[in-house]
Amino acid sequence: MLEWPIFRSSITPHSSTSESSKPTLTIRPNADISITLFTPTGLYTPTMQSVNTQSIYALSSQLKYLSRLGRQTPCALTPKEMPQRGGTITVSNVSAIGAGDFASPVLVPGCGVAIVAIGRTKWVWDVDRGDGKGERRLRLGVSWSGDHRVVEGAELAAFVESWRGYVEAPQRLIREGI
Repeated sequence: MLEWPIFRSSITPHSSTSESSKPTLTIRPNADISITLFTPTGLYTPTMQSVNTQSIYALSSQLKYLSRLGRQTPCALTPKEMPQRGGTITVSNVSAIGAGDFASPVLVPGCGVAIVAIGRTKWVWDVDRGDGKGERRLRLGVSWSGDHRVVEGAELAAFVESWRGYVEAPQRLIREGI
């Protein structure tokens, strides 16, 4: 997200007390990512703040911590974990319930400029691999949506390709110090 500042942005709705009736676009200095948690007491979207300043190991630990808080009854998430401004990108795991592969994620106003729904990983036979003989590999369904007031379709597609490069070669995260 550091290479793509538009994905660190958020839209602030116009204020009834301001002179301008147009919303304001703010590019944040750090990447904030909200995650969806389906819990016994409802759906929550805590935010992992300044993810670009943390290691992949710290982010993994933080994700486990937020999940644990969200699954407590009653929910133990506090306003600290769920800031009002939220993340600029939301990550939703649609495979957590059922056998979902894909979804049509919808952005909620004020919740960032993009959302990704991650499906269930499955073993598939890929006929395009393995010297024409095919090869067994893991396949993950991923669906993205962007706020087209801010992000153009081509921009989202290019960002997704960059993101996919990290997902398919996670060792890059460690090698590049991300």
